[in-house]
Amino acid sequence: MTLTDTTSHVSTDSVALSYNKADKQTNQDVTMFYPTAETNYRITRAIAPKGSKFQVGAHWHEDYDEYMRIVQGRAKIRLGSTWKVYTPDDGEIKIPRMVVHDICRADKDAKPGEEDDEDMILEEWSDPSDGAKEIFFRHIFSVTIDKDFFGWKLPLQQLLIMMSADGYIEILPGPAGWYVTHGLYAALKPVAKLLGLKPFHDEYTPSRLADVRKAMESGAKPKKDA
Repeated sequence: MTLTDTTSHVSTDSVALSYNKADKQTNQDVTMFYPTAETNYRITRAIAPKGSKFQVGAHWHEDYDEYMRIVQGRAKIRLGSTWKVYTPDDGEIKIPRMVVHDICRADKDAKPGEEDDEDMILEEWSDPSDGAKEIFFRHIFSVTIDKDFFGWKLPLQQLLIMMSADGYIEILPGPAGWYVTHGLYAALKPVAKLLGLKPFHDEYTPSRLADVRKAMESGAKPKKDA
């Protein structure tokens, strides 16, 4: 069994995913559109259809500020400890580095028949915009496509990608959470290596992002856009 070459796969530009089989949950549908030349390879677009219960999960970044824009529908976004419903009227939403955030459809917990009728469409990008965000998205979704290859190691592989791509999962709320997450990452990295896992793969990395991948593997910090 080999990895799927998602650099030339039919889903290179968009990936329709259902997490039902991977996470044994229901209604976790989301479609991802990777950055394209039209946006200078900066903007990722996500579409969560009506009824989707997809939720990103609380996390923070330490090397990048993140920006979001709701293109259509309503999204519920957590910034710090506050949840708020955002629409296209809210324009650009900045998520500074170190700020815990999460996102889902605004009607995620609505009763049947009370959901919004339209898709929730969101765009996001990072600053610096150096390709690392695209590397992350391509890998985190590609390993889900290849879940049979990774088998029981899939959750650890997903976490290893998070660890290596400036994604810090909130395990414990509050200031102590930083130490808990960093401690867990420090403990799990050698375990993942011992199991033969690595964060990034040739099969998921377009040639134009090869140097970005090498920099991420070396632990180099991002540089501000010129």
